[in-house]
Amino acid sequence: MSFLRLLGPAAAAGLFSVALAASTASAAERPNPFQGAKTWGYQLRNLEVEPRKAIANSPYDLVVTDFARGEDRKEIPLTKDEVSAMQTRPDGSKRLVIAYLSIGETENYRYYWKKEWDKQRPSWMGKENKEWKANYLAKYWEPEWQKIIYGSPEAYVDRVLAAGFDGFYFDRVDAYYFFGDNEEARGKMANFVVKLANYARSKKPDVAIMVQNAEELLDRKEYVAAIDGIAKESLLYGIRGLDKPNTRDDVDETTKLLKKANVQGKSIFVVEYLQDKSNIATAAKRINAELGWALYVGTRGLAQLGKTPLEPAPALHDGDEIGAAAPVKKKDTKLVKKAAGQ
Repeated sequence: MSFLRLLGPAAAAGLFSVALAASTASAAERPNPFQGAKTWGYQLRNLEVEPRKAIANSPYDLVVTDFARGEDRKEIPLTKDEVSAMQTRPDGSKRLVIAYLSIGETENYRYYWKKEWDKQRPSWMGKENKEWKANYLAKYWEPEWQKIIYGSPEAYVDRVLAAGFDGFYFDRVDAYYFFGDNEEARGKMANFVVKLANYARSKKPDVAIMVQNAEELLDRKEYVAAIDGIAKESLLYGIRGLDKPNTRDDVDETTKLLKKANVQGKSIFVVEYLQDKSNIATAAKRINAELGWALYVGTRGLAQLGKTPLEPAPALHDGDEIGAAAPVKKKDTKLVKKAAGQ
């Protein structure tokens, strides 16, 4: 019988409240590792020698990359020396380099993928994302999936930390959209992120934790306390197509939630997938000048860094400039399903 069961429900609840209060207090005392990052870049593909040199020579304070290089199911994890080289600016000073990690979708080109899953997917794995082939929804609350993500030397989080990355960029945190988008589904994801953050900090106390999208979770104190920054995709443009402006309601609702987190000390980053120069100028004025957040403009393929945050690099692959629609709210069910490839 567990210690908490011996204590009884009331005492156990009290201990949980104490733990949560301690977690919230430690968040207030913890320096935000993203505080000095005024510019950022985002590159997930094409991480061979020359592109990594370009990252090292870039002007960015923060760069998000994959933890491995290679394509077509030939994943080669980056070494500690390779990561360190990207973290070092030409003048010898340091930049943050954090690793992309999809916690709501599984990918068949990852080291953890088993050959038998090509024919028979496990019960915790959902449908394939039609926009991003070889990506499948994960039932993120299931222990089998969570064991793949963290908790042992072979787990994803542990491999990233061993490679010397400064932290994590958690994607598909908004996977709850496709499991009912209710309090239970949101709560399970919030709890997962809190567990991941706590585990990562037990291994590396100064680890940097950023989440992409999922701004609906920002009303949960324990979730906000666990993270250091939020990256919002397509805040102003893209929900309904490349370079198409989002509705005022969508922009205002999301901006309000992000502002609230910003006031609580969380750093805000925005990525817009744009080609039209006037749209880029408008986005820079709104996001950089008016809101004081960090904007990066790129292509959806994320295969190459722009020379500056407002100069998207040319697409290296067919379709890089198009990609999937940005995630949208439950209120437009058809768009949600399109964004998920359902």
